Amino acid sequence: MNVRVRGIYATALTDVLGETGRVVQASPPIRERFDDAFPAAPADATVETTGDRQGVGVAGDPGAVSSVVDRLRAVGVDALSWADPTPRGAVYDAVVDETLGSGALVDLGERRAFLPYGNVEARVETGDAVRVQIREPKPPWSDDRPVADETVEVGGGLGTLVRGGASNPGGTDVDMADVLPTDVPDGWRAVWHRPADDADLDALDAALSAMAERAGALDDALADPLDHDAAPRQVWDGEAGAWAWFGRESRFALDERRGRTVPTMPGHHRIKAADERASAAVDFAEAVCEPASDGAFPFEVVSRQFGPREGDALAIGHGKPDGRLIVLGRGEVTDVDPEGTVTVRREMTPGG
Repeated sequence: MNVRVRGIYATALTDVLGETGRVVQASPPIRERFDDAFPAAPADATVETTGDRQGVGVAGDPGAVSSVVDRLRAVGVDALSWADPTPRGAVYDAVVDETLGSGALVDLGERRAFLPYGNVEARVETGDAVRVQIREPKPPWSDDRPVADETVEVGGGLGTLVRGGASNPGGTDVDMADVLPTDVPDGWRAVWHRPADDADLDALDAALSAMAERAGALDDALADPLDHDAAPRQVWDGEAGAWAWFGRESRFALDERRGRTVPTMPGHHRIKAADERASAAVDFAEAVCEPASDGAFPFEVVSRQFGPREGDALAIGHGKPDGRLIVLGRGEVTDVDPEGTVTVRREMTPGG
């Protein structure tokens, strides 16, 4: 099983997933930390940190995604996972529910997605039917909706096949595709990504062959034209997808994993997940100091610099078993204990 890993958890998860699989397309910092070249081979699954840094999204072949999720759940008792009901690459005949300033909300059946006007050729209005593909899935705890696109494509890690035309004549994509035994399917355009620059011809051909096979199956699924009366409905499953959320204990466990490879301060992942501004500070501290592997989480220093502080307002979130996060309201921080306890006061009034 080949896995591609990106984001703030990449070092720790490279160590975790490397025990049962093979990490591919590693970034330069990961190659340096592990003193390993890592092959530029197609990935069976990709693992990427979510935009809010609370966890990771997993996408790829069903078997590989299942194996990766099993490893992620084993990180700690509070590592939780959910299957993605609208995974990347899924195609729907959707119905426009509502038009907004920058895009439209489309009904996929059981869920809705956001379709930016820039992702659709013609202007859409409420009640229109449109065939769309999920381009950016969103975790269940996020308030954001998955982002859809009218353009249909098939990804393969090293490259992407885009439906709707041939590759541009004279481009580097054509030159690369021309030397491979596998042909780009008719009606599709090949786009190669940066990791392809480091891949050999065998790896590139394997990636193109896998993409071409999926493109053929997708062509068959899309053979029937958009039927307004049948919408909304799912036309193509896309990749398997899942989300994993890391809690306090899991992030400390990932600190320990990361510390096997590179100096890691206590609370590395907890700090980075909590405040994006702190990422550079954590990197600087680890670069100039030798963190003690058995040291305590420096809560007082971190809270003094990045919060929460007395008088701050904190959102109070309530997690649901299905992965949703409901914000119950906001409370005022009334006390911050150096040992890590934060007291929050929330005022509630009856309705009416």
